Amino acid sequence: MLPLKGAGEALLPDTTLMREVSVNGQRQRITYRLDRQRIDASQVLTAQGGTALDVLRSVPGVVIDADGGLSFRGSQEFLVYVDGKPSPLTGTEALQMIGAASIRNIEILTTPSAKYKTDGEVGIINIVTRRAETDGWDVMVNGTASTWGTLSLDTKINYRTGHHNIYVMGQGSDIHNKSQFQQEKNAVGAWSYADGTRFRNFRTFIGQGGYEFNNERHRLSIDLQGGRTINPRGGDMMYETAEGLFDSHDRYKLTKYLAQAAVDYTWKLNERGDEINLSNRLRYDRFSEEYTESNMFSLAGERLEGTRGYETEHHWDCDGAIAYKLHYRPQGILELGSQYTTYSEEGDYRICYWDLPRQAFIWQDDLYAPFYYRRQTISSYAQVNDRFGPLQMDAGLRVDNVIDDMDLPTITSRHKRYTELYPSAHLAYTTPKAGTFSLGYSRRTNRPGIWKLEPYITYEDYHTRIIGNPDLESEYIHSLEFSWRKTFGNTQVTTTAYVRRRKGVVDYIRRAYDVGVTLDSIVNAGNGWRKGLELQISTKLAPWWQLTANGDLSFHNFRATCQGCISQHSTTGTIGWINNFRVAKNTALQFDGHYISGHHLTQGWETSYVYFDLAARQTFLKGKMQLGVVAHDIFHTARYHSLRTSSLLSSETWVRPTYPNIVFSISYRFRQPTAKAKSGALSKDAEFVGKDF
Repeated sequence: MLPLKGAGEALLPDTTLMREVSVNGQRQRITYRLDRQRIDASQVLTAQGGTALDVLRSVPGVVIDADGGLSFRGSQEFLVYVDGKPSPLTGTEALQMIGAASIRNIEILTTPSAKYKTDGEVGIINIVTRRAETDGWDVMVNGTASTWGTLSLDTKINYRTGHHNIYVMGQGSDIHNKSQFQQEKNAVGAWSYADGTRFRNFRTFIGQGGYEFNNERHRLSIDLQGGRTINPRGGDMMYETAEGLFDSHDRYKLTKYLAQAAVDYTWKLNERGDEINLSNRLRYDRFSEEYTESNMFSLAGERLEGTRGYETEHHWDCDGAIAYKLHYRPQGILELGSQYTTYSEEGDYRICYWDLPRQAFIWQDDLYAPFYYRRQTISSYAQVNDRFGPLQMDAGLRVDNVIDDMDLPTITSRHKRYTELYPSAHLAYTTPKAGTFSLGYSRRTNRPGIWKLEPYITYEDYHTRIIGNPDLESEYIHSLEFSWRKTFGNTQVTTTAYVRRRKGVVDYIRRAYDVGVTLDSIVNAGNGWRKGLELQISTKLAPWWQLTANGDLSFHNFRATCQGCISQHSTTGTIGWINNFRVAKNTALQFDGHYISGHHLTQGWETSYVYFDLAARQTFLKGKMQLGVVAHDIFHTARYHSLRTSSLLSSETWVRPTYPNIVFSISYRFRQPTAKAKSGALSKDAEFVGKDF
């Protein structure tokens, strides 16, 4: 749960020892702290009508794929928090759940301290939403529509008085991704060619409410949320094979009904600032169903083949923690804590096939697979934060005790018990002339969830099948990075060098499975190094023109240890060219250009591409209302072309987003203050300062 700072309260060192840097009083798109970088969502016009995913496009090293999935520094493994609490969803789905208009800023922790959870190769993404700033009523309403058919509406009503704050909010969205798709395969000597359209949607309907109390001694926060998410995807293809032409339709849909409750309490023990924190979060999915369907028809409309798979499940997870902070000197804090996380899931999988002679779907009883999965992690940590003049530091050690159990009575079982150590450290040194130098290190892991362990086959489409791996091991990562930041007049320069050592890299490999059919299986593919350099320059070229140029260059060395994978050495990079123009007092424009270089896959190569976005924002009613329009990929240059090869297999894919994609948005914020904020009232500067949830 997000800790809140009262007025006049001592600021916590891990978020405030490193002051933000401004250029001529104008807020920067990205600012930096001791262990994180922060993106100001209001400065990203191309995110209007979008989500947290669109805000992150401006970050060096971030790439969005054809299906809307985000990767950062070459990885899609990261944790997502919302206001310091774990999101009810994970990964890209969690980022798609939060509208950009509701976001104040996004924090990225690439080498998180030992007090944070250790999952997520490239760290933690924390989304900080807009909050009430003064006593009284605060109402926000945001709406979006697009030429792709995207629709969304979210609202938040907040009433704050003195030490008390109450809020209610609701969000409904139907976000669409559409693309043209072509794929040519040669599997086990059989050639096939697919041509058609693919789609991927994110539908969320979430309600949320909460209460917060804050005075000089006590801080209490209670948050409740619940709703439904539906994430369908699929494709409609014309298949050409040696046997002729066929009409194919594949569908996938994941439906969840979820509820989450979180409580956080902090007791300030003395004037020195020592405190005890207790927190707990419980999430329950009362029903979740994963449905897959593949269909193959003749051109005359006769069904020739088909499958329907159902995976139904119930799951719950719970996080809890107790932490003690001791201010052993004015600039020094020692934090000791214990945390637990438990996750349980049970359900079953069943599948039926189309029987052509009987003209009916027949259940395959021999493939019925009930399952039970539980992971429990009990952690203890010690963390010290201090400052000695221009030198700032933190260091910590975390111990994770893990229980990992999976039972599939009809197939296999998995039972693991282990203890692991996760150290972290950060240093920063600041001088007026030389700027700021910082160094960070942390050890992290990717522990496979049940969907990666399930050893039964599911269908992506009729010619592409997927299977999990119950013998999959965790991946371990050592992350080290060094940064330098300096302001020269109107120009701010930031450069970061990083190294990630990966052991037991988890990835999909594609194999020939049957005539014309491929199987994607997940394995510990090998070990690798990624060494990268990121550069960002932000400068004010004119009173009306702010330019931000960023780029990254990384070197990837991978040594394959699994049959079917290929050892490789590759160089990849991205370039961003972001222009913000102040046309008039209430009118702003943004024009972006992005280059994504080609890069190696575990079994092949993906080619480079460029795209350009254009956005405009108009403010009315003394800043209360904003209208926005964003045209994505305005020159229709974004395209995704990949090639995978292995023994008995060649697979080449072309994906191109549907054109045009224009997003329209409207935001309205109404405030009715009742009185000036009182001392000890809730602060508008609440930040993600160190809780694990």
